[in-house]
Amino acid sequence: METLASVFKALADPTRLRIMNLLLRSPLCVCEIERILGLPQPLLSRHLAYLRNSGWVESNRDGMRVNYNLDEKNPLLQRMRPLLLDALGNAPVGRADLRTLKAAV
Repeated sequence: METLASVFKALADPTRLRIMNLLLRSPLCVCEIERILGLPQPLLSRHLAYLRNSGWVESNRDGMRVNYNLDEKNPLLQRMRPLLLDALGNAPVGRADLRTLKAAV
């Protein structure tokens, strides 16, 4: 039960939900997330570490870059993906973030 509470606690923050909204669409590095969300890199790194430690996100180093993507081995993510895509993609902030993502790519 504690593990499940920790997994949901990771989604209980607006910034982490914004990050999840982006990563549901595409793997990104911190610098790309920083440009899209307009938030400082140290803050984003802390949120990404929280998401990684709770099992939502995984990271892969590519030289100096660290790329983040959703942990597809997470069974809860597989089941919640449609809900998250819909809820986050239809929220006003989520839609604005996705427009910025499209423009950045």
